[in-house]
Amino acid sequence: MFIPESFRLIYIVGAANALFFSILLFSKRDKSTSDRILGLWLIILFLQLAIPALYLTNIQNDYSYAGIEITLYVFHPLFLYLYVKSMVGEQIKRKLLLWNIAAVLIYEILCTIYFLYPAKERLLIIEGKKPLSFWYFIPFTLIMVVYFTWNIRAGYKSLRDFKDNVLQVYSYRENVDLLWLRRLIVLFAMICVFVFPIGLISYFGFRSMIFADYFFFVTLVVFVFFLGFWGYQQGKVFNINEHTTQDKSSSETSQQTPEENTLVEKRYKSEAKSLDKLMNEEKPYLNPTLTIHDLASMAGMPPHQLSKVINGEFNCNFFEYINHYRIEDFKIKAFASEYKHLTILAIAFDCGFNSKSAFNRIFKDMTGLTPREFITHHKS
Repeated sequence: MFIPESFRLIYIVGAANALFFSILLFSKRDKSTSDRILGLWLIILFLQLAIPALYLTNIQNDYSYAGIEITLYVFHPLFLYLYVKSMVGEQIKRKLLLWNIAAVLIYEILCTIYFLYPAKERLLIIEGKKPLSFWYFIPFTLIMVVYFTWNIRAGYKSLRDFKDNVLQVYSYRENVDLLWLRRLIVLFAMICVFVFPIGLISYFGFRSMIFADYFFFVTLVVFVFFLGFWGYQQGKVFNINEHTTQDKSSSETSQQTPEENTLVEKRYKSEAKSLDKLMNEEKPYLNPTLTIHDLASMAGMPPHQLSKVINGEFNCNFFEYINHYRIEDFKIKAFASEYKHLTILAIAFDCGFNSKSAFNRIFKDMTGLTPREFITHHKS
């Protein structure tokens, strides 16, 4: 079996990356649960890449080890599920965890069919010279498609819900909305979507898994690098459950009389006016790391009540509310004589934004124009 040198290099680079980042994670002094889960996941990725890198060095003598790495594929969705849940601070449901473990066990049992063959026959199977029965792949593929799809969907949904909650608590997104993890899940999903059919076509159509493996491991090395790099950089886990803005008495308010509801509405309108006054006079939005708890303390009301006022009276979330003031402040300062010596970015920072990318994105979302387009349009 001819193995290109670049193929072995891909395995080695990926394994080195996985091992390097796992060591970094386990070396952290303030390791979190998510750090430990990611560290273990990276060790599995290291083994999956290192094992073929070793036996492909001398496949004629080490062919008996070929295929061991296939037993590790099944752990990726499980660790993805555990990692996402730990990052967003959600409790792992016992039934769902048991379902995942059952899927792993079924996969490993099906893998034993392959390892019942003698070593030389296993090598022939990998090369496509002795294909396994098509009917073996039907239950195997169906189980894996359902298992992978469910975990990818569950992980992405948790992150999407987390992002919505973040916007109710934080006035900024950097390092708190886990955008990098959502992107990695999309990458993981894309890898799965392409690898499954490519693997089946390669095996049954061309009698060789080399092309499918090449595609899979190239994308896996990219995935490993960004998973390790961003996972290590993330640091603190932002547990929104510890900073909830929901009113615990919401069930009671739904049982109030119309007169009581009218009084509540009047109170909210009064609090909205007071909040606007606070925003215009004390300008808390200039704090780039402002949270709803900071503003609630200044306004003298519980966070859940402040959230209700913002959502109900201004029809937006906390993130949109605060950044609206920052944008309006920028519009004024951009044409003020005392700010003419400053760049657009310097003015944005003075208005409470904490990064160029965040400022440009938020400004375009709220005005439909880039900051430079806005300034040019209003000067003409």
